[in-house]
Amino acid sequence: MDKKAKSSFKLDIKSIIIIALLGFCLFFGYSWLFNDNSGYKEKVKQLEKEYKELEKNKKAVDIDIKVIREKYDSLDVIDKKLKSDIIKLESEIKKAETEASKSKTKFLELKKELSVTRQKIEDFKKNPPNRTGDALLESLKNKTKQ
Repeated sequence: MDKKAKSSFKLDIKSIIIIALLGFCLFFGYSWLFNDNSGYKEKVKQLEKEYKELEKNKKAVDIDIKVIREKYDSLDVIDKKLKSDIIKLESEIKKAETEASKSKTKFLELKKELSVTRQKIEDFKKNPPNRTGDALLESLKNKTKQ
């Protein structure tokens, strides 16, 4: 062999150790892979079973969430409608309160006028006007026209 070929096949201690470690890793890796130790296989089966069970539970919970979301949406629509109704009713209440206040003031005015009128009637009963002659005839005509 010539020098070029010898230099490419030259192995130092580091290379030999690396090749040996690689060989050991391959050997133990294949022996672990093809070993009949069923402990990890049982664990994998158990985990797969748990996963399937969790998936079933997840589907059931998803269905429950969907039902609850639909109920929430329908209740939310009802809530919004009721809020708008409350706002309308509150505005109507304010209008009714203002009308009641106006009616109360009118009532108090009419009550005052009524008491004044009653007082005048009482005064006329106690001191009727004395009319004579033409004033008496004119008064009788007016009263009969009514």
